[in-house]
Amino acid sequence: MRKLQLSTAIVLLLLASATAALWARSAKQPVTSFTPPPQVGMIYTVINFPRAGGRAQHALVSVDLGDDHRDLVVPSPYTSNPCSTTTPSGFVLRTRHNQPESEPFQLVTNGTVVRGPYQGDVPLELLSACYKLVK
Repeated sequence: MRKLQLSTAIVLLLLASATAALWARSAKQPVTSFTPPPQVGMIYTVINFPRAGGRAQHALVSVDLGDDHRDLVVPSPYTSNPCSTTTPSGFVLRTRHNQPESEPFQLVTNGTVVRGPYQGDVPLELLSACYKLVK
């Protein structure tokens, strides 16, 4: 019984330290800012997955829009998917701008911001099989 508790504690400690390391790494990323026009609409940001060894990795995204804050982990394509090694591959982040005010939009990610953030029409990257929409 005691060994089981010790093993569980060690596993939880390892998971907590790995999570903290990932968030600390993403905190060093530059902040992408945008001030949307004072009208309701969608804000789109096109982001490529980070890469390691030629393969797409999970992307960490942190979004602030006024009083709203979201932290996301966007999973990369499975290894059997050709998009895991195809460049470019990524996702389009869609954020709803509900208030007719100009609240600052800030985004931090370990991926590469390719386009945006901007408020307007859906980006053409969604026509590619290697991009997906994240809400």
